[in-house]
Formats: sequence, C-alpha cells, structure tokens
Amino acid sequence: MDVFVTGGTGTIGSAIITRLVLSGSSVIGLARSDAASDKLRALGASAYPGDLLNPESWVERAASCDAVIHTGATFSDDMGRVDRQSMLALKHAARHRKQTLKVVYTGGIWLYASSQNDTAITEKTPFAPLPAFRFMTETIRTLSHGTDLNLVVVHPSLVCSRNAGPIAEMTKALKSGVPFQTRATPDTRWPLVESDDLAALYVLALKQSRFRMSMIGSGISGISVGNLASHISARHGLPLEIVTQPAPADTDPDKDWSAGYALSQTVDSTHARRTTSWSPEHSVIEDFIVALSK
Repeated sequence: MDVFVTGGTGTIGSAIITRLVLSGSSVIGLARSDAASDKLRALGASAYPGDLLNPESWVERAASCDAVIHTGATFSDDMGRVDRQSMLALKHAARHRKQTLKVVYTGGIWLYASSQNDTAITEKTPFAPLPAFRFMTETIRTLSHGTDLNLVVVHPSLVCSRNAGPIAEMTKALKSGVPFQTRATPDTRWPLVESDDLAALYVLALKQSRFRMSMIGSGISGISVGNLASHISARHGLPLEIVTQPAPADTDPDKDWSAGYALSQTVDSTHARRTTSWSPEHSVIEDFIVALSK
C-alpha cells in the first residue's frame, strides 16, 4: 500500500510512519524543508516537497496514492483556513479516481465538551468544539459529503510520548524543580493515549471497509491531573506541584490552542477497539508512566 502522510515529522505522524514502514507500506511524507526531508528519510519514508499552505503543489501526488493520512497542522493564525483549503484541494484532486481514495483525518478530543454527569464521550456525542478547533468540524462535514473519499476520522485523546505530551511535560517540570503550570485544576480529568498505540489505530483504520466512520483513540479513559501528578511523583521520588493558570485575558479564543487542557473529559474507546481489534498496550496508568519515563 502506498500511503501519503502530512505532518510526518510530528509526534503522531512520525509514529504512524514508523508503523507503516514496519508493516511493509510504501510511505511518502510531505516535507516543507530539507530538515523535514532528512527526518522522514530516517524514518524510512520518502519525502515529497510541499507545504500545507500551498496544496496545489502536492495534492495530485497525494491523490495518486492508495491512502492519505492527514496529521499536519500549522498552528498559525490561519490554521483553520489552511486545513480546509488543503483538504478541499485533496478532495478535488481525488474526484476522478477509479477507486475511491482512503483518507484518515485527524480530529481530536477537544472537539467535544467536558464530560457531563460522569457520562463518557463516545463517537455519538455531539460536537461542541473549542473556538480554536471549530474548523475541524466544518472540514469533517465537507470531507464526509459525497462519494469522492472513503473517510475515517480519528479523534486522539491527549497524546503522550517520551518527549512530548502531558506526561513528558510534567516529568520535565518535576525534574527541574518547578511547578507544573496548566489550565487544568487537580480535579480535571484527562484522557490519554500513547503515541505508538495511537499510530497502531491509524494503521488499522486504513484496513476498514466502511465508507465513513469515526473513532476515539484512548488508552486511559480519564485520569485526574492530581492523580497523574501523584503517579509521576511516586515514579521519580520527587514532589510535583500543580499550578492552575487562568486563561490569558488578551487571548483570542479562536487562537487559544491551550484551552483544551481545562476540559475535564472521560472517553469511551470501545467502538475503536471492537471495530478494528485495536488493543493499546498502555492502558494502565502505572505501566503508562513507566514506559514513558526517562
């Protein structure tokens, strides 16, 4: 299988490429710089020059592959416009294919509101996105319309690796002897997923025959920030203080990328597990922290 990946040098994308290469797939990664090209090649992928800002430079190549996995994002002021523009261009490029193009689009758990009355979020829960990520729901609706694409939307929980994500950030603060500053309170619940486990779900998503589907990817359904800090403290034998930061007064909600950390969520990933036979290796918090500890 030939797979085109955007965002291939990021935490999610690089883990996906590693999984795809190990499975025998031929992987092409979108690269906007020589440094990105070098990293993609080190992962075992080939590099295709291009930028999300200019989709006309790469969507024809992407649409010629068996599948496209979209994990890229600019996190610039115009991130929503860039995302919609690139996905619309991809859909347009795929319209004359003999076989429908498989596209795996990355949504996110922050497209949902905080859990209510201890009810877990599922794929059937209505979207209530934070302003900064509202564009994703619009893009998903656009991609879902018509028969040009065979679409799977993956909604990752908070993604954790040894170098990125909440556990890595909390561990770094602990070892530096400084408080962990966050928009969350100690009682805020975060769903978590380990990056390699999430990558396995993306690879399994490529094998699904259903024309449209969405899946929530989570290894830990929800753990309070205070409890998570206690586990990390116990692992390293050092105290970790949680300091809750208010939303900056001058931040535009449409550009407030960190607001999601204040959401208190519990999720149910049963659908992803049953549909794809996905079995994340990191589903117990103690094992999770041990695996990611340095």
